[in-house]
Amino acid sequence: MRRGRRWLSVVATAYVAGLVWAALVLPERVPAHFDAGGRVDAWSSRGGMLTFWAVVGLVVLLGIPLLTRALTAGDGTWVNMPRASKDYWFAPGRRAEFAVRFQDDMEAFTALTGSLLVAGLAVTTWVGTSGRDSAPWWALVAAVGAYLVLTVVWTVRLLRAYRPPTPT
Repeated sequence: MRRGRRWLSVVATAYVAGLVWAALVLPERVPAHFDAGGRVDAWSSRGGMLTFWAVVGLVVLLGIPLLTRALTAGDGTWVNMPRASKDYWFAPGRRAEFAVRFQDDMEAFTALTGSLLVAGLAVTTWVGTSGRDSAPWWALVAAVGAYLVLTVVWTVRLLRAYRPPTPT
């Protein structure tokens, strides 16, 4: 199994486990939104919140890989990359390799995004079951900050990985 798919499988499993945990422990009234300070500023029903998290999880954890597969199956029209890279990777002899590599990279990025969702679900469930009216602000800043830093690292790595080789 490729690295990106392996990470995506781990994160998807954690997400489903988090949903099951939330379904088992959340009270009827649960936090639906937090302000910048981590205080709950909107509430929802348990069923509404579980439906929200299930839909978001499906859209992200299944939708991104499926969309990537569909977009890389064509002639590259819907793939946004520098012209020289696109000409190189969508040449007939490299298109299949590009599709496999890019699918793996996008599954890794989906796993990264899914990790942020797992953290959000965990914080929401923790606040909902603890009787508190706020989440620790440092947890929100750490989760979003780590996601942003890792997204920048992933993007730089992706730009380098798909740069066509320089002629020697």
